[in-house]
Amino acid sequence: MFKFNFDVEDDTEQSTDVNHTTQNHGPASVQAVVPDVFTELFLTDALNSLPSKISYSPITIPLASGTELSLPRRDLFDARFQLISQNVDDPDALEQPSINARSALHFLDAPSDLVPLVYEGGLKTWECSIDLASYLDGISSQFDVSGKRVLEIGCGTSIPSLYILHRIFSSPPSQNQTHIHLQDYNASVLELVTIPNIILTWYLSEAAETYRTSEEQIDSPLELDISESLKNAFHQSLMTYGVELRFFSGSWDTFDLQKSCGSYNLVLTSETIYRMESLPRLAAIMRGACKAEDPTGVDDYLCLVAAKVLYFGVGGGVTEFVRCVQGSDEGGTVKTVWEKTQGVERRVMSIRWN
Repeated sequence: MFKFNFDVEDDTEQSTDVNHTTQNHGPASVQAVVPDVFTELFLTDALNSLPSKISYSPITIPLASGTELSLPRRDLFDARFQLISQNVDDPDALEQPSINARSALHFLDAPSDLVPLVYEGGLKTWECSIDLASYLDGISSQFDVSGKRVLEIGCGTSIPSLYILHRIFSSPPSQNQTHIHLQDYNASVLELVTIPNIILTWYLSEAAETYRTSEEQIDSPLELDISESLKNAFHQSLMTYGVELRFFSGSWDTFDLQKSCGSYNLVLTSETIYRMESLPRLAAIMRGACKAEDPTGVDDYLCLVAAKVLYFGVGGGVTEFVRCVQGSDEGGTVKTVWEKTQGVERRVMSIRWN
């Protein structure tokens, strides 16, 4: 088990030392696990699985302009309560393989613990996802996401995509269809945090103002009722603002670009280069997403990777990632477009594929 400990601390957790550790315990061993395959999680099903109320806390995103943006994240204790409530009368649910309810509960209690092919850290908000959102803000005048196809790989709490959706929902409705696809290894992560965070971002945006004023809100502060009227209003806003959302789980080497409908204009990933063994698969999915050989192939893509320079105790980092990308004929060129050199060094890198 790997543990990242220099991260964005959740209010529900105690802080930990700045280090990585390798441990041999957890809900499942790597040797006993078969990698999850590509699966699409449908938005309607995910919304219907949510409880009647969710709670959340704000996270602050420093913007390139010098201002700050507050985005909502579902509280992990709330997600934990949802899992317990769903399974309390269904003991058979605890016997499902891979990321079952028992292991999901374990990682909700310790979201920094990583078990390859079981849980890849998506319940935690990592520092570099915030860096990536900030960088996107800095280039927003040069790269308009409206009408584009966007893929966030290893999305987890999906901070970069939340930033993009916040911009869309805070702008006038567009006739351009914007496709935002989010991928995480764990379907549980998509269900428990990714999709709730998107709902919350919409609800607190200008796009939901009519809904907020038309409903008699009895929510406590930092809580949201997930009613049928809210779901309907959310779906209506997606159509009004021309946003298509799709969600995919499973291992990177099973990602199906044909089922996701081809190439993307914007490919994003953060904190995903920590394990050397997974770098070739990550590079392959990013290159495929930018350079898919299909009728929708695009040339005006932007491929961004946000990461720490070195992941202590794990082996991954920027040097290994650059070597992986540039060391093959089907590789590419990596350029650092933003960096933090004090403290724990972090970078945002742009990739052009051969």
